[in-house]
Amino acid sequence: MKKLLIIPIVILVLNCSNMDNKTTTEHNLSSKIEYQDKVNNKIYFESEAYKMILFAMKKEHTLKPHSAPMDTPLLILEGQAKITIDDKEYVLNSGESIVLPKNMLHGVYPITDVKFVLMK
Repeated sequence: MKKLLIIPIVILVLNCSNMDNKTTTEHNLSSKIEYQDKVNNKIYFESEAYKMILFAMKKEHTLKPHSAPMDTPLLILEGQAKITIDDKEYVLNSGESIVLPKNMLHGVYPITDVKFVLMK
């Protein structure tokens, strides 16, 4: 399973590597989801092995601590967010990623409006 995630992660990092360029294309993941008055998420891709879920959160939104039964890579597409894993805090910027370990509490707290993708 971990080997299967390498290809999507490489594609996502390459997709984010040009985020400072304000020109967006139809292949830009950040353009596939819009900010709303609540946390917005949608499934971008789904197969038997994994799914990719896009999130758009305004600065005032939060994803309170919760856990998941599998390791979940998170990649910031746009903006900046504080990610908590148990009692540790990480600040991630556009193009940066972290793996949320299975069965550990984690939360997302935007520092700016932020878009990210989860793979699980």
